[in-house]
Amino acid sequence: MSFLIGFSFIIILSLFTILLWFIAKLLPKEFALVNIALLLFGDAMFVGLWYFGLVDIVDVVKQFKLGIAGAFCAASFGRAIYFMLSYEKV
Repeated sequence: MSFLIGFSFIIILSLFTILLWFIAKLLPKEFALVNIALLLFGDAMFVGLWYFGLVDIVDVVKQFKLGIAGAFCAASFGRAIYFMLSYEKV
């Protein structure tokens, strides 16, 4: 159960990715690195809130950490593929 609580962090990462996608469309192409900075800062902020907010209610902290790591792995893989395919169309 601790793994699933950690892996459910992928929902927040997915919503944050959609938000950054909308921001990327609004910004000019010269500010492409701003999205990367926002992505790094936002991911760090959200994982800190998720970990320190839920570490008290999980049973096994190691499985919880592995769930968060799995969520990051899946979200990063999905982001890379999605943005690679969307930039190919341009």
